Amino acid sequence: MNMKKSVFVKIMTLVVSASSFVGCADYLNVDEYFADTFMADSIFASSVNIQRYYNGAVSLLPKEARLWYYGSTPGLTGSDEAVSCGNWSGGFLEIQFSGTSLTIDNITASSMGGWDWDFNVWDNCYRIIRKCNTLLTNIDAVPDMNSFEKSEFRSEVRFLRAYAYYWILRNQGPMILMGDELLNSNEAPDYYERARGTFDECVDYICTEFEGAAQNLPHTRPVDMIAAPTAGAALALSARIRLAAASPLFNGGFAARRFFGNFIRTADGEHYVSQTYDERKWAVAAAAAKRVMDLKLYDLYTVDADQYTAALPSNVPSAPYPNGAGGIDPYRSYSEQFTGEAVAATNPELIWGTTENILDHLGYIFPLRFGGSSCVSVPQRMVDYFYMADGRDISNASAEYPYLNRPYDKACITQEDQILSRYYTLKAGTFAAYANREPRFYANIGFSGRLWTMSSTIETGKHDVVVGYYMGANCGPNVSTNNVYNITGYTGCKYVHPRDACTGNNARTITKTFPIIRYAEVLLSYAEALNHLTQEWDIDGIKVSRDKEEMRSAFNRVRFRAGLPGVTDEELASEDAFEEVIERERCIELFHEGRRYYDIRRWGIVEQLENEPLQGLNVNQAEWAGFYQPTIIQYSTIRERVFKPKMVLLPIHLNELRKNPLLDQNPGWEK
Repeated sequence: MNMKKSVFVKIMTLVVSASSFVGCADYLNVDEYFADTFMADSIFASSVNIQRYYNGAVSLLPKEARLWYYGSTPGLTGSDEAVSCGNWSGGFLEIQFSGTSLTIDNITASSMGGWDWDFNVWDNCYRIIRKCNTLLTNIDAVPDMNSFEKSEFRSEVRFLRAYAYYWILRNQGPMILMGDELLNSNEAPDYYERARGTFDECVDYICTEFEGAAQNLPHTRPVDMIAAPTAGAALALSARIRLAAASPLFNGGFAARRFFGNFIRTADGEHYVSQTYDERKWAVAAAAAKRVMDLKLYDLYTVDADQYTAALPSNVPSAPYPNGAGGIDPYRSYSEQFTGEAVAATNPELIWGTTENILDHLGYIFPLRFGGSSCVSVPQRMVDYFYMADGRDISNASAEYPYLNRPYDKACITQEDQILSRYYTLKAGTFAAYANREPRFYANIGFSGRLWTMSSTIETGKHDVVVGYYMGANCGPNVSTNNVYNITGYTGCKYVHPRDACTGNNARTITKTFPIIRYAEVLLSYAEALNHLTQEWDIDGIKVSRDKEEMRSAFNRVRFRAGLPGVTDEELASEDAFEEVIERERCIELFHEGRRYYDIRRWGIVEQLENEPLQGLNVNQAEWAGFYQPTIIQYSTIRERVFKPKMVLLPIHLNELRKNPLLDQNPGWEK
């Protein structure tokens, strides 16, 4: 057997829509792995058997791309980048938005999930870890694998084990580190008693495992194995974890003291999260990102400009990309890697991704009456973060690209169709506040007046529809029959292809790849880490410092790809100024990719943001009778929204605490 044929994607899952279940076996068939009861001597009898045992471990992983509903992380609605109407009955099942359950304080240490989702990843991840340790202990006994195959397979197993620990780290924080140990069965209870490691101990172990696995993982995968782990995936995940460990929440900053000052290991009085700032962690994070960059395997995805590409603003460098934004179509360069137009296997920006579950959410952002419920909405705060076309803030717009949001009547609209890219036209009659915005605004935000092409359907009235979310509109609250509708006047449309249609004759959706991690994140992480350095550091031969030109180079690749001007000298001048720029850029660039929930926690700004009321448009008013006036969202799930300090980490389930007296609960959760 060629061990490169191992596939690192979860098995048969249920793709759930509001009214039906669809079986989906994308990569692994349910017959291709062995249950836990399979005899150990048979597991290692052949490469086929050991592969199936490995696949059984993979099948236990939580579903990475479920960010909208039924997720094992709070996902989009767990932060301020999306809100939902909450749980609701659709067809014969209850649709559950896991993030909303957290934000309305409906999660406890004994109730952490619902139908087909669970924040308690602890148990399954330790089952994965045990399987991996079993494999690592016995891999040499497999008779029909050569030394090269065993070496690569061992690295895949180490990657899987590290990835399971990573899932625990981001949900529950510090965990019990087992190393290569295999626990015996049927021992006395005290044999199984173990304490959690500190956060830093866990980070060091996980990253060491990822980095070790990278040494013998392939750099690339065949087109049919896009979800299999690579060296780049291992190093990129390590860089993500190192960045979190260097951030204020986990690195002795004000947030570490605020949320974890009393989080102490009972066994020895050690703080689980360091209360002492260590600049070296930023250097380690920068070096980790640089290792990915030094692979020379990745670049940002771009599409050449054509006759439909909008002209660049005068303040955007026109030099050929990456020295400027010349020669590319910024809208398509950004959007097509999410819509399915870009081929995952040849997308140089995709470090690791999966097609599993990514199509699940389309029904929850598609408009009412067109196969969707519009029940995942975007707050006004997110909409306002996006820049104008020339990179200015909406509060400081230029005469060339003005921000016009007054008056709230027909005098404040676009006067003619504006072709911004081959696949994007801003329609005449659109509220003027949505004109003159940067390309990523149009790639990410669905607003009233947006054209939904839905061009795969040939049914009259089901394609080329201008959608409205106000009272009396074709997709407004008046269309809802169950109090489920768009509650802010905005939705996210990042993963919508121009041909995607959910209703009508011949309607179909394009397969997409969800980016678990992509190169733009690595570049932004590198710039962020360098920003916090006050001296030069040598991390295993990689020298890093607050080199402004290095920061500018990494950051501007992202900015120029978006058709925007680069970072200014003034923004680079101070640590605080550039931190603000980085935080905003990550919010925009990584919008609806699952990073915002973790970013606002590690930066220590989650409490501040959650205490600010969320606003949207007044969807219960007619278009020119107050709809465009931002207002505090009055829907019940938003009124009930609350943030408590305990919510920076999810709880450890009470069942786990009962099994192990040395296992300390996360701060604020019941014991």
